[in-house]
Amino acid sequence: MRRALVSAAAVVIAIVAQLAVVNRLSLPGGAPPDVVLLVVIGLALSGGPAAGALTGFCAGLGLDLAPPGSPLIGEYALVLCLVGYGCGCLRGLLGRPVRITPVPVAAGIIAAAAGEILATAITLALSPGQATWAVVRQLLPATIFADAALSLLVVPLMLLAGRLADGPVPVPGAARPAAAQQRERQGATAGGLAG
Repeated sequence: MRRALVSAAAVVIAIVAQLAVVNRLSLPGGAPPDVVLLVVIGLALSGGPAAGALTGFCAGLGLDLAPPGSPLIGEYALVLCLVGYGCGCLRGLLGRPVRITPVPVAAGIIAAAAGEILATAITLALSPGQATWAVVRQLLPATIFADAALSLLVVPLMLLAGRLADGPVPVPGAARPAAAQQRERQGATAGGLAG
């Protein structure tokens, strides 16, 4: 439940920041980073495939429906759902819980580039009038670079948020609560009397 609340809050904040601030920045290359994509990547890396796909779908649908919206409703929902699922599948390879190291950050950068390429490919395939190859050749590298730079901050922040949402991680060999220890002793005593 805490994870769902943290994910929902992070996605809403990312969508508002993307639409109200980031898209209005005049950055070199003319392409702003995709904060929502990076938030989905970070949450998916810490949450797993199901959480990643659901978070990605909801975030993408929010972007599709938010003004100015997308001419193809469901475009970002599909892209972010696939990216979220793919990053969630990496959780098993990165360990549980995912530690904030260069490996998940590098995976986040690669996933961001893949997400931008996938979104561009879908746009070119389904609405060729919306973008031309000349614009794509100019903006796509700048967008990928901006995503890579911002992912150094956003991905670790979302990994940390995911870890905090999951609560404390049990450590093998750590002391168990007194009630659990007492039940184990009572079970051993009852087993010894019965035998």
